[in-house]
Amino acid sequence: MLKVGAGEETSWDLRAAVCRAGIGDLAALGDEHLMLLLQSAEDGPAIDDLFGEFFRRYRPKVVSWCTRLVRNFEEGAEMAQEVFLRAYRYRHTFRGDSRVSTWLYTITRNHCLNAIRRVETDPLRKSDPLPAALIDASGDLQADVEKSQTIERMWRLIEETLTAVEKRVMALHYGHEIALDTITRELMLSNPSGAKAYIVNARRKLKRVLGDAGRQARAA
Repeated sequence: MLKVGAGEETSWDLRAAVCRAGIGDLAALGDEHLMLLLQSAEDGPAIDDLFGEFFRRYRPKVVSWCTRLVRNFEEGAEMAQEVFLRAYRYRHTFRGDSRVSTWLYTITRNHCLNAIRRVETDPLRKSDPLPAALIDASGDLQADVEKSQTIERMWRLIEETLTAVEKRVMALHYGHEIALDTITRELMLSNPSGAKAYIVNARRKLKRVLGDAGRQARAA
């Protein structure tokens, strides 16, 4: 039910209203009116049309808000997509007691700040960078044979240094680009940090071994 005057109410037949309005007229709806229709929508095409109009109106603002909060345009644009997913999921929390832009900014701000906190506590972000000897240096190698020998030495080092689980996690994440959350779930890792902990431990081991090898080579 949508209140249109003192003590007066009008019931909405959503499907008929959207069909009569058409895409062109959706742009003429007020933000609050659009949200009320979106909250009431049950028909798939109607939801797509309404949310498409909502996305069109607010995407530039949300990208701008996210970019200011995370101080990076690419991350801000990516985070804006996540904000719209949350806005759609929690669209029924809009009560009409504030502007739609205020409600959406609150979702944006909370999502971005939570993402920043996760990054700050991410052990991979805080750990030392991957040793240069493990980085694919194909662009710098001038002969395929040298590249092959380098890769062979790298994998021999991994085989001799890491545990079976560490090797599998490293191969899945760096070799197959599988997300850490997915690795944790698929390998049923029960430790609190999941696959991240194995990545951190493996990198520390490899850095230490590479450092020892480098010192021995210089001493020789």
